Amino acid sequence: MEPWLPLLRHLLASPAPNAAAFSSSSNNCSSSAPPAAGLLRILLSPVPTLPASEPTTVLFQTLPPLLQSQALSFLSSSAPLLDPIQVRSLASRVLSAPPGRYHFWVRQGARHLLDGLPDKDAPGVPWEFIQEFHEPPPWLKEEAARARPVLPWLPLDCRNMMPSRVRTVADGLDGVRLESLDLEQDEFPAMQEVGCPPAPPLGDSVVRRAQALQKEIELADSVLDAQQVAKDLHDLCLESGNAEAVLSLVQPWEADDDTVRVLLSHLVLEEDGMRGKGPALVLCSLVLPKLLGLQRAASSGLVSAALDVCKRHPAAALEAVLFPLVLRKEGLNVPQCDVLTRIVKDCMHPLHVTAFCHRLLSGEEEERRPVCMPQHRENIGADLVWTESLFVLFNGILNQDIRLTPSTIEKLVSIIDRMAMKLRKSLKFGNFFLCFVSKCWQECKIHRLLLERAAETTDTFLTKAILAKLRPTS
Repeated sequence: MEPWLPLLRHLLASPAPNAAAFSSSSNNCSSSAPPAAGLLRILLSPVPTLPASEPTTVLFQTLPPLLQSQALSFLSSSAPLLDPIQVRSLASRVLSAPPGRYHFWVRQGARHLLDGLPDKDAPGVPWEFIQEFHEPPPWLKEEAARARPVLPWLPLDCRNMMPSRVRTVADGLDGVRLESLDLEQDEFPAMQEVGCPPAPPLGDSVVRRAQALQKEIELADSVLDAQQVAKDLHDLCLESGNAEAVLSLVQPWEADDDTVRVLLSHLVLEEDGMRGKGPALVLCSLVLPKLLGLQRAASSGLVSAALDVCKRHPAAALEAVLFPLVLRKEGLNVPQCDVLTRIVKDCMHPLHVTAFCHRLLSGEEEERRPVCMPQHRENIGADLVWTESLFVLFNGILNQDIRLTPSTIEKLVSIIDRMAMKLRKSLKFGNFFLCFVSKCWQECKIHRLLLERAAETTDTFLTKAILAKLRPTS
């Protein structure tokens, strides 16, 4: 206690135990210097009498954490009046100490003390101690290293952070209101398992009932028959515990469009036994097969029923319709593009579409894994085939003022550069090119020279309009 006596006398001489006490005059202190200066000198005074102390140990280092924090708080109120060399000397002892040497609030007080100086860049405290305050905490850095992010700029694992039901009402980019975005926790990981029959295997009785249902679907010639088949198929999926295998065996997509339309309206697989992937199973066993082989305009009844399911389950539509169809090995054709454009426009929230574009163009291959029945997997590839219809689809996406991520913008610029010569006379490609530079100019203007070179390669009446967008007048 003896080394602390000067400090205690100084505190007792102050009229109040707060920062004002050290910035006001006192009868017991010299009038030539503020009391805070005297406190700083006392805190930096050496303590040679301690046998275990180091040669550079000062009184401040021997104080309890509470007193250390209070002393730094008092000094920060008068930091501009103090000797900056002494202030930095005291703060550097705290900030340069090994982790755990000083408590959190003591380190915060030292940083606050430095902030009160007129010139924090002068020599005294290494810059990394000041910069450390703006670094992410260690736990976030560790999480970012081992977790797949929800968003490219947010290093948190969606499976750990997303609740069972999320309803977000927030302000989006440029004032866009995000209303009631529903995402189910198990919907995304579970849907990746579609087409890989899990245990338990189907029993003989289930197989026989499934084969009987397959024949009933083929013979259904009325709405009532199709409704009864939908009910029986629903019950069998639940009882078997293996809905994927049942649907793969029944093959309901082989029915005509009218029967499929009724099945879409009446086959509901949203119970707990589906583990959140029921809507995806309905879509990939009824809608996707019909669209994969589509060569002419789809029937209005089938499209209407498909849109109704997609509106109620947009995330499932993204995984079980959009991704597989866009990744079709033969590429997207005009009738398929028309249906997808309606799904994107009528059923998807802008965040769904943004995520779709990012995962499709910038995500890892496992993020583009198609959700489909085993019978259709051979028709779906891992890479995009850039047809005119695919550019039309992206043209429709951009026309909805979807805000793409920087990596997606960069990928589209690369694709434009690669495809410009091949589609130099294509008006569909030209329309997409013009829409891209119009809607995304602020994000893609750093690629202006590359885009100009690609535009000069094209040869349509849109070429001049594209170049005019790329060369704005000052």
